[in-house]
Amino acid sequence: MNKRLSLVMMLMAAGITLFSCQQKNDSDAAIAKIFQQARNNHQTSRDSIGYFLDQCQKYDTLQLSNLSKARILYLKGLWDELRLQYDSASATFMRGATLLPDNSFKAATILRAASDEAWASDYDSYRTLLTRAQKLLKKRKDPVNEAAFWSVQGDYEIEINDYRKAIVDYTTADSILKSNHIVRSRDYYQYRISYAYRRSGKYSPAFKHMLKSIEISNQLGNRFRLTSSYIDISRMYRDAQRYGEATKWEEKHLSLARDIKDSSQIRAGLENMGIIYAEKKEWDTAESYFTRSLQMAYDIHDPVSIGTALVNMGNFFNRKGDVDRALSYYKKGYVYVKKHDNKPVSIMGIMFHLGDANLAKKNFSLSEKYLKKALDLADSLHLSGWSVTTNLRLNDLYRTTKDYKKYVLSLQHYINVKDKWEADKQNARFNKLSLQYEKKQQDATIALQTAELKNRRQLLIILGIALLLIISVVTAILINKKTKERAIRTIYRQQLLAHDQQKVISSLLKKTVPLAPERPENKMLTTLLHLLDEQHIYQNADLSLEMLAQELGTNVTYVSQLINREFNCNFKTLINRYRINYSKTEIKENPGNLAMKNIGLKAGFKSQSTFYAAFKNEVGMTPMQFSKVAQLENNPNENPKKSD
Repeated sequence: MNKRLSLVMMLMAAGITLFSCQQKNDSDAAIAKIFQQARNNHQTSRDSIGYFLDQCQKYDTLQLSNLSKARILYLKGLWDELRLQYDSASATFMRGATLLPDNSFKAATILRAASDEAWASDYDSYRTLLTRAQKLLKKRKDPVNEAAFWSVQGDYEIEINDYRKAIVDYTTADSILKSNHIVRSRDYYQYRISYAYRRSGKYSPAFKHMLKSIEISNQLGNRFRLTSSYIDISRMYRDAQRYGEATKWEEKHLSLARDIKDSSQIRAGLENMGIIYAEKKEWDTAESYFTRSLQMAYDIHDPVSIGTALVNMGNFFNRKGDVDRALSYYKKGYVYVKKHDNKPVSIMGIMFHLGDANLAKKNFSLSEKYLKKALDLADSLHLSGWSVTTNLRLNDLYRTTKDYKKYVLSLQHYINVKDKWEADKQNARFNKLSLQYEKKQQDATIALQTAELKNRRQLLIILGIALLLIISVVTAILINKKTKERAIRTIYRQQLLAHDQQKVISSLLKKTVPLAPERPENKMLTTLLHLLDEQHIYQNADLSLEMLAQELGTNVTYVSQLINREFNCNFKTLINRYRINYSKTEIKENPGNLAMKNIGLKAGFKSQSTFYAAFKNEVGMTPMQFSKVAQLENNPNENPKKSD
């Protein structure tokens, strides 16, 4: 009883385990499907990423594999990115990376984290993560992640204001996808190339690449990317003071942003409209847009958007000439960003605005205070571009206040920083060229080794095929020879079963022509026999029934009837039998010493094939086989060997 109970419990445990495994497999498959849908969704927005995350929350984490957990964390990282929470996004991506083996997905996850660290201005972490990703990418050929690697470098160059290098990096990423015939993500790289050109003040190529980005986004149906492209091309037209085109593109942007319900893009669009009308000096309309943008930033509880809206409201009043109100919004923005965002680049930007506004108000001490803070922060982060720009502002300040001692020190610092910046650029350019050269050398070596290996394999294949052909031909010849010998021996052995050797040979060698009676009843039959037996008329290869009738002096019908009646066969069969009888006689008298083709032609056959076919049909063996039998008659004591 106890044994039965134990057996039942074991079966139940096994069933539960199998059910759990099945549940786990089903959950992993569902997560994989959700993850793929999220990555393939070209209309990605905050709401859709949130939707996919909600779908993932339905599954118990304990029932999921590490791969599924990493996929969910990847989606969470994307969600944090969309809300511009780069520190949180980077940490989330790295949690997912720790669950993965060294594969392409892990490399892609680390690259996302590195990009977030660059946007969060944590450049040491950025470099560390980029190096880790690079080591993984060296182990495998993956054009998508290779392009992403260059893109992440471009993100860093944008953050430190080195737009020339950023353009090179983004162009490299786009070229990798293009050369591998991959369209996905090319709209993003074209967008970033345009953005870098615009930031460097080169609007002609910026327009070109932005329009290319829009073209690819339309091809992919990527409406989320289109919203970013629409607002950026509007900003470019705004910078070029082509306000009609700027307004048109911004209206398209706002329409699409509302369609996909992207609140952040709607807020940015309202702000862009405000800047357009501010530059046109339509102050009331501009202020209305800025106010709506700021209110919307508070409504969506987005710290980055609130900080940006406050600074842009300050910029509006500064442009309008109301410096006091501008300072008020700058201070609000400074306090808010330090408390809620605390991103160094954002703080530097606001301090820069505070320095400019206080300089305009001739609050020189406050202006110096904010500009020096911005300079110290830039120096501590090794942001040479920011240091150069801030130093120029300080130089203007000291020149205005005629504080030449500080001016000389500031100018010297500016020269040192600028020289270092240029040196860093040259070093970076040299390092990049060195890496490119090393990569080309490595690729050339690999290509050469691959070609040599391929040639060796081809040579081995050719030699193997040649050897197989030689073996096949030799084997076929040997088999054919042995088969013929076996056939002759088999025929001979079968005949010996019924008769003795000499009787069999005599039977085979006797004439097969059914001759007419010894005493013919009419003169025409006698003449026919004379033509066949004495004149050997059958040796004429062109002999026909008509020719024979002419020789006999009668008609075809009579001759045909005569042959059928007396020989019990038709004309062709009779002539062939005479020819075969002649051939057999020739072979018997000269076994093995005559060419079979010549015998057949001499007997009256027109070709060797006709001779062979008729002979085998009549005798039951080929002329060559008959020749071997004839040799046996001449050497009666020679017995054929037993077949194998």
